[in-house]
Amino acid sequence: MVKETEYYERLGVPPDASPEQLKKAYRKLAMQYHPDKNPAGGEKFKKISQAYEVLSNPKKRRTYDEGGEEALQSGGGFRNPMDVFNMFFGGMAGGGGSGDDEEDDDEMGSFNFFGAGSGAKSRRQQPPLEHRLVVSLEQLMVGGWRTLKLDRKRPCGSCSGRGGKVNAATSVCTTCKGKGVKLTYQQLGPGLMEMHGTCTDCGGAGRVIAEADRCVTCKGNCTVNDTKITKVHVERGMRNGSRILLKGEGDQEAGQKEAGDVVIILQEKAHDTFVRDGLDLHMEMTVSLTESLCGLRRPVTTLDGRTLVVGQPPGDVLEPGGELRVPAEGLPMLRNPYIRGDLIIKFTVDLPERVSETFLEDFEAMFPRTNKPLELSGEEEQVNMMPFDPSERVDEGRGRGRHNPYEEEPMETDDQPPGCRQS
Repeated sequence: MVKETEYYERLGVPPDASPEQLKKAYRKLAMQYHPDKNPAGGEKFKKISQAYEVLSNPKKRRTYDEGGEEALQSGGGFRNPMDVFNMFFGGMAGGGGSGDDEEDDDEMGSFNFFGAGSGAKSRRQQPPLEHRLVVSLEQLMVGGWRTLKLDRKRPCGSCSGRGGKVNAATSVCTTCKGKGVKLTYQQLGPGLMEMHGTCTDCGGAGRVIAEADRCVTCKGNCTVNDTKITKVHVERGMRNGSRILLKGEGDQEAGQKEAGDVVIILQEKAHDTFVRDGLDLHMEMTVSLTESLCGLRRPVTTLDGRTLVVGQPPGDVLEPGGELRVPAEGLPMLRNPYIRGDLIIKFTVDLPERVSETFLEDFEAMFPRTNKPLELSGEEEQVNMMPFDPSERVDEGRGRGRHNPYEEEPMETDDQPPGCRQS
């Protein structure tokens, strides 16, 4: 036998209602009389929240059944109705709990108001943060550790992520009008595009903590900025765009059990000598005419600090633009360093601009011309070749950058004024 039945009547359930019946009744009434949906139902919303706060807690319900509302007053006041609502729809309502009053009070008191209104979504892990890390080819060759500073959000330790005092008063956010979404407009062509984003003033909760009750550390934001110095392991053979996962090193909003992750994306820095192509390394080497004909010995410093001596025996001609490879001197395969690519060298022969008459005579004696002497009839036109400059190419519609000696002079026409004609 219960002493009073008013709290049961507020929820429209019998005194022997089960925890599931209480939940179902409160859910229906809270949605019906929520101030944002029903501005005139504020008082009703407050009463059903108080009733559910008591009846959903086994010890408080037993106290109420035995002594009525008067017995509850000796145990302290009621929580903010909006906090009860947010706790319920955030999945932390205490219906059918363990029966430990202190444990229930601690769980509900430490629950964060911000982000709780979206139910299970508020408990979801934050999306991973992405950071770009510039690495050199040397680091991708030998691997190693890099130090990185991470800036992330973490629940405020001063208020346990509540944003303010326990049972702090709240009000509808004036920026988003309680919707938790802020609208912005961007000019797109002749019209405007409406863009939706989380309200930064209330964190998407739709309500803000009263200024007098806000935490002095986080200013009611429930989270604070945190900086951590961490080390990132760059494995041998990684490449541009490789991703490294740092578990639990990202943002963590108040009310979330786990912090988000951080994804490190490697960005390869251009090298002065080598260019990567898969596991192969490419480089260019300029040699003299003597080296291309009479043999070559050149040192090459590798990415891991070793010195290779590349050579070509005398008599084996290095052709301009020719490529030769050094096996297994490229980059190692990721997680299998025994497999490596090749070093590919492209040769450019540095030819002299002019040579002496003596050299020409000696050279022609060693390498006679194979083609027959050209016989001219006298009708041919001889032209001189000039150095090629791409900026002097003929551009259709604009002509040539410089005067072309082969272009004809413009012809005179009768359209010219009489005083300008040449006789």
